[in-house]
Amino acid sequence: MELLRQINQYFKKHEINIQYSLLKYPNIEYMIQIDETLENWLKEKGYIRKGRGKHEIAKLCDELKKSAVKMWQYAMQEDILGNRNSFSKTDPDATFMHMKYDYYNHTNVFKPGYNVQVGVSNGYIAYSYISGDTNDIRTLQPFTEGYKKLYGNYPKVEVTDAGYGSYENYSYCRSKGIKGILKYSGYEKKKEKITDKNRYQLRHMERDENGTPVCPVGYVFEVERVGVSLKGQYPKTTVYYRNKNCVECPHRSKCTTSKNGRSARIVPALEKMHREIDECLKSEEGKKLMKNRSVQAEGAFADIKQDFEYVRLHRRGESGVKVELELVCIGYNLRKYHNRKIAKNMN
Repeated sequence: MELLRQINQYFKKHEINIQYSLLKYPNIEYMIQIDETLENWLKEKGYIRKGRGKHEIAKLCDELKKSAVKMWQYAMQEDILGNRNSFSKTDPDATFMHMKYDYYNHTNVFKPGYNVQVGVSNGYIAYSYISGDTNDIRTLQPFTEGYKKLYGNYPKVEVTDAGYGSYENYSYCRSKGIKGILKYSGYEKKKEKITDKNRYQLRHMERDENGTPVCPVGYVFEVERVGVSLKGQYPKTTVYYRNKNCVECPHRSKCTTSKNGRSARIVPALEKMHREIDECLKSEEGKKLMKNRSVQAEGAFADIKQDFEYVRLHRRGESGVKVELELVCIGYNLRKYHNRKIAKNMN
C-alpha cells in the first residue's frame, strides 16, 4: 500500500491522470495487474532505458514485484498452517510442540511432532490416531469418528484423562449415546483443602439454591447479562455475574482488583456436567474405570516407548507416520496376544 501511495504521488506530481485505489487488505491479483499496467506504460513512454539508470516508476514496479512474491509465499504458508500456529519446513504436516523430556527439563526447545493417541480395549490397541493439534480437547471427536468408521458403531464408554473434558466433548458424547467419563482440568484443584489463599477462587465459592455464587464474606453475585455462543458445534449459554458489594469489603484486595466489583462467568450446563463427572468418579465403578484406563492406556504407551525403545517417529508426512504407527500397534497387539496365549498354556 505504501508503494501504491508513492506511485500515485509521482503521477499527481507530474500531472498524469493515473491513480490506483488503496485497498484495505492487499490483494495479490490486484498487485500483479498494477505491475503489468505500469510495465506497459513504461514501454509506451520509452522509459525502459539501458545504461542510463532506472526510471522512478520502474524502481517502484520492481519493489511491487518483490512484495507480490512475498505475499504469494505467505499465502501458501497460511494454507499449509490451516488451524495450527506452526509447521516444520522439513515436514509441513508436523507441528512444533514441547516434547515431554523437554517439558520436564525446561529448556524451551520446540521440535516438530505429532499428537499420537491410541484407544485401548481389554489390553489391545483398538484404534490409533495422529493429529497436528497440540491440545487434546479437539482430538476426541475425530478420534471417535475414526473408531466408528473402522468398527461400524460408537464405543459404549470412553474414559479419558483431564485433557479431554470440555463442553463440546461432553455434548458430543451425549448426542452419540456414549457414556463419556471425561475428567476435566480443574478436577484435582476442586478437591484440594480450602485455605486463605484459594478460598476466593470461583471453584471454591458456595452457591445458593439458584446456582448463583456467594463470595466468602456472604455477598451474593448479581446477574449482569446472559450470552449464547454459537461458535462451536453445540450452542452454549453463559451467565455473567457481578458482585456490586466489593467497594466496602475489607477482603477486596485478596479477591479482586476490578473497580466495578468481582466478576464471574458460569456455564450452567457445563457445571451440571462437571457434577455428574464428580459423582461418577467418586463411585466404585468410576474409580475402577479410571484405574483401568491408567493401567491399559498408559501401560500401552509405556511398553512401546520404554520396553520396545520406540521413542520417535522415523517417517515424515502424515500418511507415512500413520502407516508407521499402525504397524507399531499391530506389532504391540501380536506380542500381547502371544504373551497371553503362552501364559494361558502354562497355567
